[in-house]
Amino acid sequence: MDTCTLDEVKNVRGLVGVAQSSDEPVIVFDGDDECLVVMRPAVFERILFDSDLLNCSDRASMLF
Repeated sequence: MDTCTLDEVKNVRGLVGVAQSSDEPVIVFDGDDECLVVMRPAVFERILFDSDLLNCSDRASMLF
């Protein structure tokens, strides 16, 4: 995962730019105890549905 601080992201447009430029989720820190995770929709979908990335069996096997 990529990281940056809130000071590096001046506005929402900058936050979107950071998310668009990364193929991984980006953790944005604001001080020591608060953070925000941003990502493109394609990255989110890959995390949800890519069974190889999750190192588990096919999604169909997760159904009851």
